[in-house]
Amino acid sequence: MTRRLGIAIVGMVVAALVLAGIGTLVLAAVGEREAAERDLIEQSEALSALLSELTFAAPADPEGGTVRERLRDVARTISVEGVGIVVLPRGGAAPVGELPVGLVADDLDLEAIRRGETISGAKGDLIWAAASSTNRAGVPQMLVLTRERDPILLPAFRWWAIASIVTVGLAVALTLRLSRRLTAPISDAATTASRIAGGDLSARAEPSTRAGEEVEQLITSINIMASTLDRSRALERQFLLSVSHDLRTPLTSIRGYGEALADGAVDDSARVGTIIEGEANRLARLVGDLLLLARLEGTGFEYHLAPVELAPLVDAAAVGVRHEAEQRGVAITVRTPAEPVRIQADPDRYAQVIGNLVGNALRFARDTVLVTVWTADGRVHLSVADDGPGIDEVDLPHVFERLYVAKNNPAVEESGSGLGLAIVRELTEGMGGSVVARRSSFGGAEFVVSFAPAP
Repeated sequence: MTRRLGIAIVGMVVAALVLAGIGTLVLAAVGEREAAERDLIEQSEALSALLSELTFAAPADPEGGTVRERLRDVARTISVEGVGIVVLPRGGAAPVGELPVGLVADDLDLEAIRRGETISGAKGDLIWAAASSTNRAGVPQMLVLTRERDPILLPAFRWWAIASIVTVGLAVALTLRLSRRLTAPISDAATTASRIAGGDLSARAEPSTRAGEEVEQLITSINIMASTLDRSRALERQFLLSVSHDLRTPLTSIRGYGEALADGAVDDSARVGTIIEGEANRLARLVGDLLLLARLEGTGFEYHLAPVELAPLVDAAAVGVRHEAEQRGVAITVRTPAEPVRIQADPDRYAQVIGNLVGNALRFARDTVLVTVWTADGRVHLSVADDGPGIDEVDLPHVFERLYVAKNNPAVEESGSGLGLAIVRELTEGMGGSVVARRSSFGGAEFVVSFAPAP
């Protein structure tokens, strides 16, 4: 990347120099030609005014030899290179005299000269200017001056070449320094990403403010990704340990009582059968929760949404756990509005949400579980609160993760698998609602599920 970046920057500098140099040389050539033409025009007009004092009659012989010789002598006396003097006979006859080398009569506008105009132009590398005057004999005459221009403007080209070499050298030096400064943090980030991909989740890229805001954001994102992956791996490991423990405990109990039954060492077989049935049900619930969570996190789970009235669902959930609550010595209180309150949800799945929240509250409550339904801010809210030990502030953002219960190891009689709240979140968000956790008004935990009212 450093080499490509350096080549790109130096290439752009060279291209800019070439374009600027060509433009400068073209403009300089045009300016030099215009300046040379103006200079030649001034000289030709001044010399033509002096030649008006001479007398050149029209030639007697067809060739005009005598006049040519006199014109040639006058031209020699003018210490200017590329000068030519021509007499223009009246009646449109051919001019008499010698033009400077490189010009012929067809290159000049003789009619304009006869009208007394001063003309100029260029022919190849030759710049010329012609001015007219009338001598004492009343014969029109023309003085032509020429000058060769520098086709490549050697002085300008030389200075441009020197400046270009210096500029390219500075560009190379700055490019090397800049490319190292830019690519070093990117290379470090790439190395860190490779280490993370290889399984080293403790790798972190060094923050750098010299490489620019975008590279700094990239480094920050990589470090956040590594931290998230590291935490996810720890949670996955903890989850496997928790699930393994929750699977092994009922299996061990079932196997132990099964061996006792097989050996005939059990006197009360009905009680043992009840214990085995309870452990099997516990095992079935755990496996069902795992399968349900896997389906919820997939893409093929379907919800059958319909208008749902909350009061009957809440009452049914409270009745379903009333016996368990009495055994634990916990009172369940339900508060619902007098008027019907409806939301758009899957009735079975919403009932499962209520059941999971109430069951979770029973495991932590000391004396009271309060279930409340109310409407506020254009949404319908359901809260389940308890007076248990509550949730620490640092743990509130993580209570809906699969391992919350197993990770924090609360001092309760039955901790469960830690999947209930994760299922609550997946079901609620899948139906278009939201769920939050907070401390309840009487010290324990409170979970609030919110949905938009049914149309």
